[in-house]
Amino acid sequence: MYNVIIVDDEPVIRFGLKASVNWDQEGLCLLGDFRNGEEALKVMEQHKVDILITDIKMPVMDGLALTKQALERFPTLKVVLVSSYTDFEYVREGLKLGAVDYVLKPTLEPEEFSGLIRKCVKLIEAEQTVEEKLQLIKQAAFLKEQKSLEQIMKRVILQDLEPINFQEQFAWLQGSLLIITMRLNRAEEIEEQFGFLFQTMILEDVQDLFYENVNQGICFPVAETEMLFLMQINTEPYKVLETLKTEIEQETNLSFSFGYEVISDVSAVKEGVEKSRVACNQHFFHEYQHIFRYKSFPKENAVPLRLDEFHQFLLPYDERRLTAFLQNRCKEWELGRLEPSEIKKEACEIVSHLFLKQLKWELLFEKCEQLKKAETLVQLQQILFQQIAEYDHLIPKNQTFSQGENQVMTKALEYIHKYYTEELTLQTVAGHIHMSRNYFSVLFKRHIGQNFIDYVIDLRIKKAKELLRNTSLKVYEVADQSGFKDVKYFSKLFKKLTGISPADFRTTQRN
Repeated sequence: MYNVIIVDDEPVIRFGLKASVNWDQEGLCLLGDFRNGEEALKVMEQHKVDILITDIKMPVMDGLALTKQALERFPTLKVVLVSSYTDFEYVREGLKLGAVDYVLKPTLEPEEFSGLIRKCVKLIEAEQTVEEKLQLIKQAAFLKEQKSLEQIMKRVILQDLEPINFQEQFAWLQGSLLIITMRLNRAEEIEEQFGFLFQTMILEDVQDLFYENVNQGICFPVAETEMLFLMQINTEPYKVLETLKTEIEQETNLSFSFGYEVISDVSAVKEGVEKSRVACNQHFFHEYQHIFRYKSFPKENAVPLRLDEFHQFLLPYDERRLTAFLQNRCKEWELGRLEPSEIKKEACEIVSHLFLKQLKWELLFEKCEQLKKAETLVQLQQILFQQIAEYDHLIPKNQTFSQGENQVMTKALEYIHKYYTEELTLQTVAGHIHMSRNYFSVLFKRHIGQNFIDYVIDLRIKKAKELLRNTSLKVYEVADQSGFKDVKYFSKLFKKLTGISPADFRTTQRN
């Protein structure tokens, strides 16, 4: 809806102009009528006005002065002049200034005046169409340029190529640059709840948001839950990170951690990327902090892990002394003298030495994978001590299940097919069959060939297809009855998996 104002010092003329057009029917909003140009300009400063209808001769500020000042401030404004027979020279001057047309007071006909207003509307719409096309062209060129630079940077970072001189092509790369590594928090929990594709869609949303707001920068995924940003920096980097973090988390309703480094020249981009990743790893030691600048790890003071000491607690097994040993090792980890990857490696060595001769390799592998996925040191310690606590009673249970795995899986699948449209988690199903969550995860993947949540999502998508084919339910109702509580996520996931939206799928199937 376009906004209109009328300006004339004669009340009867203002009344006649207002009454000559059915503004609502024409899709217009009449903001008001005013006695002179000064009053009109004040309103135009506060509200967007699309069409200005103004008398030429008025006190305080006449129509020509109003037209000139208004078009200088608002170039897309459409102006219609109201004049008498004796004002023709003024009309000519008004048309030169940029007025669309004029109407004569003595011969004012409602239909003619309405036609003139429609002419203004068509001009506005035509200009908007041209502007939209130009914006699309600019956006396509911008994205093409960004994608080109993304590919160059990927080759430099991931393929170990030397940086090439491309500052002339991308002028913003000259000078200091901010390099950021962003990592999704609680990634395993999110994947378990929504599936692997959800993380991919989240990173795509972040990339779209970044390019909507930043012209001098690029970003692209470098891992399943990790994204790299490169942008020009002219201010305090921490403030830039705070703004970026706020915008992304408000858009996605998820939490992220950021590591950054500033480089003075694009030739140092590879080193800067590595430092930003190391900085992001600091979240491992500080779970309530989410923005970090690079600092090196003082490895020379780290006390090495003594597995020979560890072995003496196993033959015979002494849980109390083993726990004390692990607690001391955790204190060493908390000093931050080892990188997170080195700490996780030590934790895996401890678990491997403890369970190597007792467990199937699949379960031992799963235990180590659990440790590697820990996002913070606190989480790693919790997982490690939980695994140690299972040492005494986990093995007999596994031997029992190994004799009847098919029966256990049959029971689990019956439960899944009964409740897949409701809140269903790996832990819920594992509890139903009286099995540990971790072991059930390994067993399920070995028997079915895919992860638990992906299997459940497949069932829900099949249900959604059935409802779309055979019912007239709205898309949000289909989502809910298929087990998806978020219709936006359902629509994006459905299109990702099928290639078309739920609405288009319904149309195609019915046709």
